[in-house]
Amino acid sequence: MKTAKHTEKDSDIASAVNPPTGESNTDLADALKRAYCSLATGNTSELGPLYSEDVYFEDPSHGIQGKAALIERFHHLYSKVDSCNFKFHQTLDTGGEIFLAWTMILRQRGQSGEVIRVEGASFLKVRNNRIYYHRDYFDLGAFVYENVPMLGSIIKRIKQRLAS
Repeated sequence: MKTAKHTEKDSDIASAVNPPTGESNTDLADALKRAYCSLATGNTSELGPLYSEDVYFEDPSHGIQGKAALIERFHHLYSKVDSCNFKFHQTLDTGGEIFLAWTMILRQRGQSGEVIRVEGASFLKVRNNRIYYHRDYFDLGAFVYENVPMLGSIIKRIKQRLAS
C-alpha cells in the first residue's frame, strides 16, 4: 500500500483550532454531498471547485496528495460501478471542520447484482472555503473482503461467531 504523507502548516492548525467566527461551510458541505451523489455517473467535474490544489485525501486503503490525483482516483474507482448512492445521516460543521456520517450503497459492474452497503464517515478540514484535508473512515472488510466469493462467507461466519 502506497501512502502519501500529509503535513499541516502552523497556520492550518491554528485555523482548525480557532475557526473564523460566524463562518459556516453549509454550502460547501451541501455541494460535496451533491457531488458524491453524482460520482456513479462518472461526473467528477463537480469535485474540482470543492478541493484545494494541495488537498490530502486518505481512506483505509490509501492516501493521495493533490487535487488532480484525487479526481483521477475517483474517476477510476467510479468507472467500475453500475450504481452508487450515498445517504447522508448527519453533518457537523465547526467553521473550520466538517464531519459527515453516511451510508454508501453500490453495485459494482460485472458482479452478480449484489448490493454492497458500507457505513462510514468523512472528516474534512476547510481553508478558504476549500477542502484541504479529507479522511474517510469505513470498514474496509465490509467493503472489499466480505464481497470476495468464498472469502466473504468465511469472514461473515467469523463475525457471527464473535457476536455470539
